[in-house]
Amino acid sequence: MRTAGRDPGDRTPAPGSLRLIQALVNTLSAEPGIDLLATREGATEWLGAAGLLATGSHLTGAEHQALVELREAIRGVLAAHTGRRENPAAASRLAVALGSCRLGLAVGPAGDMRLVSADHDPFQRVIGAVAAAIAEAAVAGTWARLKSCPGHLCGWAFYDRSASGQSRWCSMQLCGSRSKMRAYRGRLAQ
Repeated sequence: MRTAGRDPGDRTPAPGSLRLIQALVNTLSAEPGIDLLATREGATEWLGAAGLLATGSHLTGAEHQALVELREAIRGVLAAHTGRRENPAAASRLAVALGSCRLGLAVGPAGDMRLVSADHDPFQRVIGAVAAAIAEAAVAGTWARLKSCPGHLCGWAFYDRSASGQSRWCSMQLCGSRSKMRAYRGRLAQ
């Protein structure tokens, strides 16, 4: 799955179903100003490359807006994860963005189960795939470790693999050091 802009070298991709969510959030890179979902055509191309939308399918204007809203709703929740705080408004926004999908259980030959989209509409299947990925991560206990970097002009989604689960930056060498340097200069200016 393609992401926009840079990918900090000191972070490995999120595990399992969170990789999809991470890639969706990282379709926007504020620093170089790249947004892979900026146009309906670009969003359709990204969804196709991610295996979420069949070749030849096209998004309507409303579906395009809903996809961008879903990405931004997820970004709000990831910011709350980073700050280790509750954010009822962000949670509500995500619930609304996911509210139109229907999920069902798929039972594998060995009796294993997973959530899947139960919708027939191609775009609703996209929303369902995102909802199923988030639900799977929540059950696995990994959802809260997907965070967004609070760095100036960043917002990059990263998976916190630290033992304490308290990482804040997509990269300590990039955003972490920039933030610490800004704080230092701010103290000197006082």
